[in-house]
Amino acid sequence: MLDLRQSNARTVLWSLRSCRTSTIKDMAQLTGLSFATVGNILNSFVESGEVLLGEMHSSTGGRPSQAYSFNAEYAHVLALSARVRGEKNVITACVGNLYGEEVWKTEQYFDTIQLTSFEALVAASVEAYPTIRVLSFSLPGVELDGVIQVNDYRELEGLPFAEHFQKKYLLPVLIENDVNAAVLGYGKSLKEVSVIVGIYFPRHFGPGAGIMIDGKLLKGACGYAGEVDILPLDIDWCSINYEDPREAGAAISKLVSVFCSILNPEQVVLYGDFFTAALRKAIEEEFPTPAIRNILPSIVYRNDLDSSIHTGLITLAISAYQAGLCIKP
Repeated sequence: MLDLRQSNARTVLWSLRSCRTSTIKDMAQLTGLSFATVGNILNSFVESGEVLLGEMHSSTGGRPSQAYSFNAEYAHVLALSARVRGEKNVITACVGNLYGEEVWKTEQYFDTIQLTSFEALVAASVEAYPTIRVLSFSLPGVELDGVIQVNDYRELEGLPFAEHFQKKYLLPVLIENDVNAAVLGYGKSLKEVSVIVGIYFPRHFGPGAGIMIDGKLLKGACGYAGEVDILPLDIDWCSINYEDPREAGAAISKLVSVFCSILNPEQVVLYGDFFTAALRKAIEEEFPTPAIRNILPSIVYRNDLDSSIHTGLITLAISAYQAGLCIKP
């Protein structure tokens, strides 16, 4: 009975989130639950603060209906991303509400990124928003079971990253590869694209890729899917002159060709701060074989990795909050 009550409560609350505002009658029709069940659930959420009373809706031939509104500010999630921007290391902290809207952001630059580098930003975020319920991190590397396996910031490798912050803040902790998070964020608004590949070129490190198929990230058995720097392409990504369209175009088109032949994506998103018109032309002219040109996907060029990462991390964190919702008997 408790499981059924929790399930019904989740259904009503998150259906209301999709509508933002609704009445008991409309929610009953949407969820298939009885009028009485929906009313009891909504009123219990009003008591907890997760739902707010709205205006009275007029109805023809009857009494006005009470409107209920989802309270997106009842809880918040925190997204933290670490990456290189220009010549500097930066960690950005972004707080989102339960609609996924960014409500607060701060960032800090570091000479090098260590575990302790994140602590001041987490503390500042939690102080500003004590209602934070989930912490989500993006890192440039591979995490497995909460431990950092490989990372551009070598000081993080081998550390129990998730456990450290779980113990310190007593909150759930999610860790995602930075490009995976960006692809998830980019693909959030796309409804009809089944296969998306995102590739990020940070210049100072090798590129990384994220793969999303039918709305789900492909991580591989050990989380290494997308670690394209280890592909045997005979390319030294850290020494490439990204300002030379011929040199950079040949290397990037070769990498895109790998994904075209294996995954046949509909879109490839290339992230970087150096994609001039000349380089874009060179990339699309450099594909090595007619067969690759025949299956060439739509190529999208983006220089704003941050917003995609934050959208992806906030989406993951809200999903975790939603899955962990517990209604007291």
